[in-house]
Amino acid sequence: MLCSIAWSIIVNKTLFIDKNIQMSHVPNSTEEIVRNYLAGRSMVTTLKAFEQECSQTKDANYQVDRCIDEMTEAIEKQDVETLCAMWESWNARVFHSLDAEGIKQAQGYEASAYRLFLVRCVQKKNIAKCNEFFRKMSSLTLNNPQWTDWFAFPYMQHAKDTEPFRKYFDKTWIEIYYVSLHNFLSTSLATVSPSIIGTVVDGIARDPLVTENTDFDEDLIDDFAVIAQCSAPVKRGHSKPSLRNLLKSLTSSKKPSSSTD
Repeated sequence: MLCSIAWSIIVNKTLFIDKNIQMSHVPNSTEEIVRNYLAGRSMVTTLKAFEQECSQTKDANYQVDRCIDEMTEAIEKQDVETLCAMWESWNARVFHSLDAEGIKQAQGYEASAYRLFLVRCVQKKNIAKCNEFFRKMSSLTLNNPQWTDWFAFPYMQHAKDTEPFRKYFDKTWIEIYYVSLHNFLSTSLATVSPSIIGTVVDGIARDPLVTENTDFDEDLIDDFAVIAQCSAPVKRGHSKPSLRNLLKSLTSSKKPSSSTD
């Protein structure tokens, strides 16, 4: 998955979770801003990946189903990099807005996802992937009482009949987990603040002159800089005027022609 965290920052934050945007129009405009920015800097590989992502999300809604599918696919394929990157992105862009109890719940869902990953690795007799997980997630698992028993899990003969591992082999529990995670993720999205770029584009849709007085702050520039890191360096000194011009040209392209031809 190319720059999954970058796409989460731009696509998830910008197109999917901004409840204040008029979904029938603005998402296409936002996509066009991103396309123009990438094309203008000759980020061909990143632009191609973005186009592919957009073709898979034509309804411009945050597809919780798709996220769950990608997570289960990562578990099935024993792809620890993708799985951990997804949760890192969700924690940074979705769950950070929750209260203390909500964050605790999110941590529980995350831990269960990793344990399902370990179970699948053991079922496929891929102990190397288990070891890779523990190396990558040492900051979470080391000196953590909730993970102490799991270091021995890959080497146990009858783990599926032993606590605390038993439930992670139970098909009914797994089904309930995924339904619960789906609902939790959907609910959590309702707490996320509107995105900066989405708010700007929504303003353009309502008043094309809004860009004349728009002061693009550093957070907006940082959003684009994350994508830029995937293929080419960005000169921050040129970002603000470039984005302003992109927004202006986009607005102009939407205006009806006054020609009588």
